[in-house]
Amino acid sequence: MDSRGSDASADQELVTKKDLQVELAPIKVLLGVVMGGIIALIMKAFF
Repeated sequence: MDSRGSDASADQELVTKKDLQVELAPIKVLLGVVMGGIIALIMKAFF
C-alpha cells in the first residue's frame, strides 16, 4: 500500500484516466491513417 492507506477509489480513477489516454492513442493514429487514405483516394479520383 502507498502512504495514503486504502484509498483505492482515487488510485483506480487515476489509473483509469491514464489507461484511457494510453488506449486511445493507437485508435487516434489509426483513425488518422484511415482518414489520410480516404482523402488520398478522393483526390486521386478528382485530380
